[in-house]
Amino acid sequence: MRVIAELLILFGRVCGVLAAVVGAMAFSSHLVASPVDATPRMDAESGAIWTSVPVHIDPSHQPYEREPDRYPFKFSAGPSLKVIDNATFSLKGDTFVIAGVTRVAPRALCADLQGRRLACGQNAAGLLRTALRRSFIECSRKALALKLFMVSCRRDGQDLAGLLNDTPRSHLVASVR
Repeated sequence: MRVIAELLILFGRVCGVLAAVVGAMAFSSHLVASPVDATPRMDAESGAIWTSVPVHIDPSHQPYEREPDRYPFKFSAGPSLKVIDNATFSLKGDTFVIAGVTRVAPRALCADLQGRRLACGQNAAGLLRTALRRSFIECSRKALALKLFMVSCRRDGQDLAGLLNDTPRSHLVASVR
């Protein structure tokens, strides 16, 4: 019985010391804290809080700065698309030249290492046709003349000129006339 009484006294002292430490910390926090919290709080009525449901935003009343679209000309190729060569295509009466693509004439013939002739002009134009027809294309364009534009395009976030220039052509050694 005496052991239990001593344990209860020890437990009471530990609890008392713990309460004194927590109380001292709370009192010191109260003394150090500024009377007005300078941290800006989001007001629930401001509309700037993230929501779990879609909310219509009126761009004329939006306080955020918008980045201009780097690729404002967007299209999905349809029947009106005509590929002229591997760097040029026509769409709805306008002609577009892809910047950064080395032009290969449509009727160009090439020879491989064994001397066999290849229709490299047709193959290169077919590659552009395939690249344009399979995806949604975004372009930035600069007018060169009436209905003629220099474009920098991307397909699925990848630079179209880089895609066309990265095709293996190492087996082509010379152009045959």
